[in-house]
Amino acid sequence: MTIPTDIAAADVPTDRRIPLGVVGRVTRVLDAFSEAPGRLMLEDIMLLTGLPRSTAFRILGQLVDEGWLEHDTRGYCLGPQAPTLVGQPGRHEEVRVAASAHLNELHAITGAVAHLSVLEGDRVHYLDKIGGPAARSVPSRVGARLLASDTVSGCALLATCSPEYVDQALGGRLDADRITALHRELATARQRHGVVHFPPHPTTNIESIAAPVPGPSGAAAAISLAGLQDLSPERTSPLLLAQVRRITEALFPNQRRGNTPP
Repeated sequence: MTIPTDIAAADVPTDRRIPLGVVGRVTRVLDAFSEAPGRLMLEDIMLLTGLPRSTAFRILGQLVDEGWLEHDTRGYCLGPQAPTLVGQPGRHEEVRVAASAHLNELHAITGAVAHLSVLEGDRVHYLDKIGGPAARSVPSRVGARLLASDTVSGCALLATCSPEYVDQALGGRLDADRITALHRELATARQRHGVVHFPPHPTTNIESIAAPVPGPSGAAAAISLAGLQDLSPERTSPLLLAQVRRITEALFPNQRRGNTPP
């Protein structure tokens, strides 16, 4: 199977060296099925979680016994208990509908692939992807949940959060040096209305940029662009922030205009 990779960070692995408790290890295994839905072999789960073979095998067996997973010769997949993990259907439908036309407009203007995502704990969850034929050139997938600090959208969303939230959400995932660097990146983003820019990736040459969609109680979502085009902040930020404003006005018509990005 092909494990999905992150936008503009395809070969940057999450630091898996920090010791985990039992709950952390189980959570990491279940998260693997959000990152790569479908059937996974033991080796896939080891790669996605960073767990040793014996630990991953033991946890998988227990999750099968409890009904969270199912297992056959084709591998492991989510079981009958799993729907309770993903929440109520349509939970994000309102924001997806409000953003859809604006994602299409961004794609039409720039030629880049446009995304909509939301923050869920330490993960960014991709709700929509617009790009026509160009979409195949960007290794993102609707429904994927990736570590927020590794994605341009996730960093834009984290920039709207307090440093304490960032430490709480990601302190167990990243080492001290990476957390310190992340705080510097987020401080820079806050000075640019939350806009985060990833330069062209050295392997894929994909460039990306994102901005949060503000709401009355924090960011409602983020929109981003990714592709082989020039997506420098000087060129792209005005386009991105204009669409952010329109999405915010559609979602929160009673919100004071002064709370939206200029």
